[in-house]
Amino acid sequence: MYSLKRFSLLILCSLAFLAYGCSDSSTSADTNTDAPEFDSKAAPGDSAQSFLKSNQYTNLQVEIDYMEGHKPTQEALNSLQTFLEARLNKQSITLSEPTLIEPSGDDSQYTASEIRSMEEVFRDNYTEPGSSTLHAYFLYVDGENENNSNVLGFAYYNTSVAFFGQTIESVSGTPPTAPSEEKVESTVFRHEFSHNMGLVGNGTPTTSDHKTEGSAHCTTDGCLMEPAVETTNFFSNFSGSVPELDDFCINDLQANGGK
Repeated sequence: MYSLKRFSLLILCSLAFLAYGCSDSSTSADTNTDAPEFDSKAAPGDSAQSFLKSNQYTNLQVEIDYMEGHKPTQEALNSLQTFLEARLNKQSITLSEPTLIEPSGDDSQYTASEIRSMEEVFRDNYTEPGSSTLHAYFLYVDGENENNSNVLGFAYYNTSVAFFGQTIESVSGTPPTAPSEEKVESTVFRHEFSHNMGLVGNGTPTTSDHKTEGSAHCTTDGCLMEPAVETTNFFSNFSGSVPELDDFCINDLQANGGK
């Protein structure tokens, strides 16, 4: 049975002109009604300390939506959970049960603008003013990036990430000739969430010289944040385990309030 989150692409188009910023302004008994609204449509990395520290947000909840045929593997979600728990100072980190969304139409390519419009329709949870819970959004679509078919995923807002199922599927296979889908997903999920944690030098200041010129990536070969990790190029000759953050990136996160 499909999720109640069914909307047509006609609705997506009609919502595309809505205001760029959209934060939940509702309040509840346990929130500070005088607190400023949280901007959920800021640039990736702008809320790095909200992810890393616990002084304001002690809990993180990640809402997960996916299109048919591209439900994230449980192994990859477990890997992401472990990664977040190792790096974020939070009392609790919760990944929601993935929810199937079914836009009408048959798009095989998605622009960044279309991804943002889908979030307007399907995202349910935003960080409330004065709340101790930070909300993030995870969208897994069934096509590829229209502007760059090599891209596996991208962080497009300060709490939002998207992944391209068709592209991930294209580099996944049966080891040892190709990395498993679980391993590809685990790698890309961790990489994109790290961008919203401010890596590299984009919201979390660098404590040493390891930022690539012209992009928010790491210069260390084999680091989770090297530029190729978010593209198919990285997996063309991939073998071994999911890459880890190098010491330079970990030092940056720790200096900015993380673990």
